[in-house]
Amino acid sequence: MGLIKLIILIILVVACLTLWQRIKAWQAANRTPPADPAQPQLMVRCNRCQVHLPQDQALRAGDHWYCCREHRDADHD
Repeated sequence: MGLIKLIILIILVVACLTLWQRIKAWQAANRTPPADPAQPQLMVRCNRCQVHLPQDQALRAGDHWYCCREHRDADHD
């Protein structure tokens, strides 16, 4: 009786490991590829200090772009 339990346990462990590997492979296949680093980003210039930075990191106030809150607030005083 002990040998049958051992064989069943080994089969369950192998089945679980196989299932886990397939899930990991499926997740890796469905993962979105990283953004293309060769694709240029839209750059804007700070209205106060004239530094250029990516638009997604800049702050906008009206028609002007700023690199930080201090520059944005200083121009609006």
